[in-house]
Amino acid sequence: MTAYDTWDSYFWPDAPGVLKNKFGIKNYPDLAVAEAHAVAPRMRGIILDSPSTLPETVDLDYYRQVHHRLFQDVYSWAGTTRVVPQGAMAKQWRDVVNFAPDDRTAPWVTYRYAPGRDVEERATAVFSNLEHALSDPKCHAPQTFIPTVAQHWGQLDQVHPFREGNTRSQTMLMAIVCRKYGYALDGVQLLARREEFIGARYHGHGTGHYGRLTALLLDTVGPRASEQVTDQERHWAESLTATTPPRRPPSHDLSR
Repeated sequence: MTAYDTWDSYFWPDAPGVLKNKFGIKNYPDLAVAEAHAVAPRMRGIILDSPSTLPETVDLDYYRQVHHRLFQDVYSWAGTTRVVPQGAMAKQWRDVVNFAPDDRTAPWVTYRYAPGRDVEERATAVFSNLEHALSDPKCHAPQTFIPTVAQHWGQLDQVHPFREGNTRSQTMLMAIVCRKYGYALDGVQLLARREEFIGARYHGHGTGHYGRLTALLLDTVGPRASEQVTDQERHWAESLTATTPPRRPPSHDLSR
């Protein structure tokens, strides 16, 4: 059993709501800045990796390696999938199922991720299904590849295998998947459309259909000429370390 076998074990006992971290920081704003500065160069490294580093198989173990690479300087549990909470992990976001995606008056509702006990099985299934789908050469054409990536990206997010850092590790993982199969993810544009991206995932979680996420990826994923790093990817990589703004505080995390 992991040392992080209860929800509260992730947090400082004398700093409620602040994740234990290697910096010893006990307030969220400072942790957000330190985390961003630590993770950005790791993301940059992945984007600029040599083609020789592309994995033969993209599975849960590989995803754990990606998460560990990104967050190893921040959290002792980096790369370790969660086993808590006992019930669903829950967060709030605007109701994007019954209201327009850009309706800021939409009420906030609860969206649920997999309970800790189901993470391993469900994440393994997502990767198995993705590998099976991409083993068919017919799936490599844009009209099938991008919806396939969107569906499995959304499903992986609904599992939410890690306590923190799911969006960034998913983005790096799917950038690798795209590169492996002859595509490039425009991370700069994806970040610029971050709220739309988050809403598209939640819409998929709520409906079971990831059409909105597919539409967004059709705008941000395109064929590449070779496995080599593109100018677009270099721009993305450099933008990560040029500025690292604090992330939004997790004020709507409802899990216990």
